[in-house]
Amino acid sequence: MIIPKFFPRHHFGRSIGAALACVVFALGASAATQESNARPDQVLWRNNRGVLNTMSGTVTANELDKITITQSSGRERTFESNEVQRVTFGAVPPSYQDGLAYFQREDFENAASMFALAAGDASARPVVQADARLRAVQSLMRHGAQDATAFGAAKAEAQRFLDDFPNNRAVPDARFLQARATRIGGDAAEAAGLFESLFHEASGETPKAGYPAVVSFRAGLGAADAYLAAGETQKAATLFGALEAALPRHLAALDADSPRRLDLLRLQARARLGEGFKLLAEGNTGQAKTFFEGQLRSAEKHDAALRFGAKLGLAEALVSNGDFRAAQLEFAAVSAIDHTDRDNTARALVGLAECALKLSYTNARADAKTWLATVQERYGDTPAVLRAQELLKGL
Repeated sequence: MIIPKFFPRHHFGRSIGAALACVVFALGASAATQESNARPDQVLWRNNRGVLNTMSGTVTANELDKITITQSSGRERTFESNEVQRVTFGAVPPSYQDGLAYFQREDFENAASMFALAAGDASARPVVQADARLRAVQSLMRHGAQDATAFGAAKAEAQRFLDDFPNNRAVPDARFLQARATRIGGDAAEAAGLFESLFHEASGETPKAGYPAVVSFRAGLGAADAYLAAGETQKAATLFGALEAALPRHLAALDADSPRRLDLLRLQARARLGEGFKLLAEGNTGQAKTFFEGQLRSAEKHDAALRFGAKLGLAEALVSNGDFRAAQLEFAAVSAIDHTDRDNTARALVGLAECALKLSYTNARADAKTWLATVQERYGDTPAVLRAQELLKGL
């Protein structure tokens, strides 16, 4: 059942309790506890030949080290967590289904409320409750573009997930989202610590079970970026160095056609550019410009992540030198065709807007508004949204 909006768009954290109580009343006790049993759960997994397969049944465990599913025949099958690509739950409360519908319509405020309701539904299986709680976090992250207080609510929901489901397979994702919500919420120093802690779970010689390398290394980059934002440039440099040292070992262990290889190569490119962004953060713009120009010259044609990352760094160095026209061209290239990193795209759009306002040409304010609105509408879950919101207030 889909219901109308039931609370204002402001003060999500303070209104959610009362709102959910109203929903329970509106749905009625029987509907609130009813599950849709029409479809089985499905586990998408990759076998040792790299082929994707689907198994249907009832998921009874969705943990860091393993996923257990019971088929309709009664046969129980267990997969290692690193074999599983996705788990889709079939038997879920109506509020969970409503959350999916709201999310698809990009009504993230009501999606978060419905998923939070499903997470607290005593009739739902624990594995479904956990999935609903994580989806509430994801919805709040998307809602943050319209209401910045949602990032604080997302951080709190992520902590609740970690407290209630400490062994769930999605713990690494919840920790990443918690750190990211903290970063976008404006506390770069705290976010850096959260990201770094997650990075260390899988960066050593014996990675912790259930912590994918991609999530770990992405967290390492998140930590380094957050340290730069917090002015801790040496800590950032240490992390960039640790990433550059660890990634080749993980890449060497993968088959050439592994689907995880591309993600790790993109992260490796970002780590390689860390020195340039550190120089920028320290105010050494001349050295930074030279560094990024050198990376562009040496980048392979197919290495899009390195090329676009270097263009972004070069653009920011040009801004620091007051060359706004040249910077705008580099930002435009990144914002238009960089398909490797949403954070870079959003950052470039904000850079375009700032250059336009500095250049003050005829349509500068209108162009800036368009680019900043795009960040708010499409990239509201990236760190660049903070600057976009700040600039929009003055336009």
